Amino acid sequence: MSAVKKLPLLNILKKSLTYCIKNWQLSVAFSLMFYAVGAFAIWSWQSWMFLPNMIVLYVIWGVFFRVYFHRQPYFNLKPLFNSLMPSTKIVLLTVVIASLLVLLPWVPLFINISPEFNQSYAQFLQGDIEHNGMLILVANIVFLLISPIIAYRPFLAWISSLIGRSGSLRQAWEKTRHNYFEFLVISIWTDCMLSVARWAIIELGGNDYMTMVIVAPVMVYFNVVSAQAFEFFFLDKQEEN
Repeated sequence: MSAVKKLPLLNILKKSLTYCIKNWQLSVAFSLMFYAVGAFAIWSWQSWMFLPNMIVLYVIWGVFFRVYFHRQPYFNLKPLFNSLMPSTKIVLLTVVIASLLVLLPWVPLFINISPEFNQSYAQFLQGDIEHNGMLILVANIVFLLISPIIAYRPFLAWISSLIGRSGSLRQAWEKTRHNYFEFLVISIWTDCMLSVARWAIIELGGNDYMTMVIVAPVMVYFNVVSAQAFEFFFLDKQEEN
């Protein structure tokens, strides 16, 4: 079994910011593309045009990583199709976990603690659950805690398939084992940047379209962080070629 590699977290975060600044033309170009797709997604939400827009976003993300790793041609259908396998697994895993989280708040009703508790708890759950601040907060915290397992580390397998390497989720988990805390910090850091940006824009009287102005470059930065994490775990000197 190979030696455990620990992600140099602060160094990766700092190097990623330096990369974005040094390659500002690339950062701006993809920020504009992410903004355009994100703004259209907001506008087309709940319409048939939302799905093709997400396909465009998928392609843009794929092109981004091929550009970052200097894999030409940058737009290549074969690795994009190959990457559907790990990305589909990530989506299915996320859907399963999300479904369990949705069902979890209803479990106390099946325990049948008491008729009085069941009645009051059922009223609590049914009282506009989409705007129940406590449940939303708990769900967000749970997703943050499990994101290194169901999203961030498998995301590296997706990047691997995009550049013509193995897209095995098992390999991604093996190569990144014992790095749960490091990926959790990345998850919290990214979530905090996006949450603060949204809060600041809304407080200033802005809307979702204005929020995307900040979200777009944050997503570029997140992609660079992911790419550098992939380099650290997957592209050592023996594997570079």
